[in-house]
Amino acid sequence: MAQQTLTVIGADDPLGEAVVREALVRGLRVRATAPLPRRVPRLSPELEVLRAESGSQEDLEPAVRGADGVVLALTPQLVHDATMLATDAAIAAVRAMRAVGAQRLVGVSSTELSDSSRLWGPLRRRLHHGGLQDLRRLERLLAGSGLDWTVLRAGRTTDLLGTREQVVGSALEQGDRTLPREDLARALVDQALAEGREPRILTVTA
Repeated sequence: MAQQTLTVIGADDPLGEAVVREALVRGLRVRATAPLPRRVPRLSPELEVLRAESGSQEDLEPAVRGADGVVLALTPQLVHDATMLATDAAIAAVRAMRAVGAQRLVGVSSTELSDSSRLWGPLRRRLHHGGLQDLRRLERLLAGSGLDWTVLRAGRTTDLLGTREQVVGSALEQGDRTLPREDLARALVDQALAEGREPRILTVTA
């Protein structure tokens, strides 16, 4: 069986670094992108680090060409002020993948988009308005991309050791408030190497 290639966009992000480590442990060939490649630890000969801005289609095309799966591994920014970080990265990734014929794309969003609690849900949506709007745009962009896509909604990531028992389920489920970063990384790699299926927006819990 041919060795699979995974592209990780944002390998200088703590989540991106965790996804790179998880993919390498599984024996995958990894292409990682970062604006400053020297900031990405060279963990294996199977790791290729390419200089790329996450919001640049031109930069991302060489990284996604021929990839079996692409992970948009940017930690969701839950901020009040307006931001376009996730939106710009999603646009660039989708355009780059369309240009080179890559198909499988997995992104990360937040369980706060589906928080149904009467008190804390509205409060968090006000506090994190700018970041949540950005993540809604990411989800809509992927839904209209024509690619084979999946979005994993997760709680706030932590540095705690992973449980190795992460569960991926319906986005309507109430997710945990926090999630070890390693568990989210494992779920992202799992999804990136599998064909997407309905529903496309899922929740990760541990």
